[in-house]
Amino acid sequence: MVFSCEVCMPVDIGVGEARRNRKVCLLAYDNLCVFEYAMALEVFALERQYDPWYTLRIVNAGSDEISGLGDVTIRPGHGVSEFDNADLIIIPGWSSTNTPVSDILKQAIINAHARGCRIASICSGVFVLAQCGLLDGRKATTHWKYVKTLSEQFPDINIDANVLYVDGGDIITSAGSLAGIDMCLHIVRQDFGVDCANEMAKQLVMPPHRQGGQAQFISRPTGYDYKGNIAILLDDIRENLDQDWSIGKMAEQSRTSSRTLQRRIRLLTGLSPHAWLTTERIELVKDLLETTNLNIQKIADITGLKTPETLRHHFKRLTGTSPSQYRANFNPA
Repeated sequence: MVFSCEVCMPVDIGVGEARRNRKVCLLAYDNLCVFEYAMALEVFALERQYDPWYTLRIVNAGSDEISGLGDVTIRPGHGVSEFDNADLIIIPGWSSTNTPVSDILKQAIINAHARGCRIASICSGVFVLAQCGLLDGRKATTHWKYVKTLSEQFPDINIDANVLYVDGGDIITSAGSLAGIDMCLHIVRQDFGVDCANEMAKQLVMPPHRQGGQAQFISRPTGYDYKGNIAILLDDIRENLDQDWSIGKMAEQSRTSSRTLQRRIRLLTGLSPHAWLTTERIELVKDLLETTNLNIQKIADITGLKTPETLRHHFKRLTGTSPSQYRANFNPA
């Protein structure tokens, strides 16, 4: 079986505004896991009703003809120079946990990341990112059977083995196999909104965005130095936004002074503790408006904003629209 891969679908806006450059590069290499490769093709290459859609390029990792599992031959149409203007690079399961990444591929990935390209790995694809040094001091995940090997080879990575995927903003890592589809749908949701992601999930005959257990399964770290107490604190706050978080409580939990706390949070996030906390709460409000039918009072309770008035005030200030208008955009009647 031979695939000649020159996939090019136009792209753009579906439900809401997001990233404007949506060129996706899917990496292919010898001993490729065809299942994970095909998942990315299914999500990003097939034409959808959202027009334009993604533009996808198959990028080879060293040879013009690649052998995949099951006697599949893939002929990528592009080299790593495609990374130069890519919006997203997807790395499916790597050939083995001890296969070295070539210097050319490694540098191309590092350069793409440095200029702001998102990079997503599925299953053992995380080993490519690890060899590039892009996960040092950061939270990541992989298939449960690779956790021990990954931790032994790359002890500086903070591995979360209990989630479907970890979204660090610029880098997204997923657990094994089908968790890769959840991650891909998460990316679609970011770029095109919940309606598009839900419609795609329906076409794939799978649950939309794993609703009902999102906080339990999905970890969204700060993306900073995870060895520091402040970064650990920020992750803890994100997981417990319904609690009261005073400067004193934050300082006590991070074992530092209030003054040092405020300085370090600003250094990590660019915001004061209060501004960062409010922004995170509003991000959770947006998630709940998109994915649930909870009333505003309940959402205010869950997010720690306490009252509908406070929620509406900060939501309007940070998003430029009201909660009801935002929900209508993502969940039209």
